[in-house]
Amino acid sequence: MKITRDPGHSDGAPTIEGTGIRVKDVAVAYEHSGYEPDEITQLYPDLTLSDVHRALAYYYDHIDDFRSAPSESASA
Repeated sequence: MKITRDPGHSDGAPTIEGTGIRVKDVAVAYEHSGYEPDEITQLYPDLTLSDVHRALAYYYDHIDDFRSAPSESASA
């Protein structure tokens, strides 16, 4: 699977193709909640370990975009 952006889903946020799971959600589970990649596959059973690593690679390759994006809580 690959990382895609669909304006009709998750406001165009990068997601893991075929799952609807946002890259941001995988990154938060890893970076902020402390889950290991294999634990993330348990949180999101639709993901393979390869999907998790692909999402994390995408996140770190585009980290400035993610960190500069307005947070969802700021818009509430």
